[in-house]
Amino acid sequence: MHEYAVAEELVRAVLERLDGRGPVDGSTAVRVKEVHLRKGELRLLADEALQQAYRLLTAGTALEGSRLLIEEVRSEVLCRSRSCGYRGPAGYHDEPGWHLTVPVLACPRCGSPVELLRGDELELVRLVIEVESGSGTE
Repeated sequence: MHEYAVAEELVRAVLERLDGRGPVDGSTAVRVKEVHLRKGELRLLADEALQQAYRLLTAGTALEGSRLLIEEVRSEVLCRSRSCGYRGPAGYHDEPGWHLTVPVLACPRCGSPVELLRGDELELVRLVIEVESGSGTE
């Protein structure tokens, strides 16, 4: 499952980012509440499988109980043909019998090659954390 490998890398990256954060005296604990991910629609990752893998991999870590929030980014292409100039969503090939809708990275208007402007990204964009000190939550 590709989603498991992606979730594993995400958890590792967040835990590395948190490592060593907080005061020297150790009197404060940092708890991650939310992890925000931006995922391009051309990434062939199932959100539900990614969420499930995230829950499994965060058990027993500083991320346990945090929510993985996934923002989908729509694709955008730019036609390389000077006479066309199309800029907009990528086209898709949807043929009966296929189990996936396949992106076609050709201009939906004229069929020329396109430049992919967005839609294939996978980015960790934000962490929402709660800081707990000896006197309560800050």
